[in-house]
Amino acid sequence: MEKEAGRKKDWERINTMEKVDRRIKRTKTMMWEALMDLMDEMPFGSITAKDITSRADLNRATFYLHYNNVFELLDELENEVAGSFSQMLEKIEIKRGAAWEYPVVGQICSFITDNQRLCRCLLLNPRSDRFAKKLTEIMKRKGMQVKQEMGLEIDPMKEEYIHQFIACGAMGMVKQWLLEGMPMSKEKMTEFAMQIIRPIFNILLP
Repeated sequence: MEKEAGRKKDWERINTMEKVDRRIKRTKTMMWEALMDLMDEMPFGSITAKDITSRADLNRATFYLHYNNVFELLDELENEVAGSFSQMLEKIEIKRGAAWEYPVVGQICSFITDNQRLCRCLLLNPRSDRFAKKLTEIMKRKGMQVKQEMGLEIDPMKEEYIHQFIACGAMGMVKQWLLEGMPMSKEKMTEFAMQIIRPIFNILLP
């Protein structure tokens, strides 16, 4: 009986924690949505905690329970999206002798298309290029994985230049695509990006 009672209490604690976690996640999502709405309407530097809580229909005490300022809210949102981007790239298998360029570029274009509102707000934010740097670092790490899996030998003096050129060039293309309202479909953008990037891949894979 005591063991049963103990197990019941354990489950009650777990269920309570899950409910609290869901409430916190829901509250944060509401604030993230409010921040994106406001970034569509005004410069990020003008947005206050009061603006966010008013738009999310929350009180300011709730905001300060989770964040010290609006920059912390933005940083968490950036990290959440960057984490999803990283997981997406990690799932792409790189195999020696197999085509890998198109799947990588295609998945990046698909991610941008599926999350275009988020990416537009975060990548085109004139007050911060932190998010672009986070995605660039993730793409560079994927490049290192490609190098290892393909057994590539790259001149160490040139390697960082190549990674920077590919990652920063890709990020510039993505920003321009978003800035223009994504007039090209993800399929056309993937093909266009491949036309530009393929010669660089040919240098890596002679």
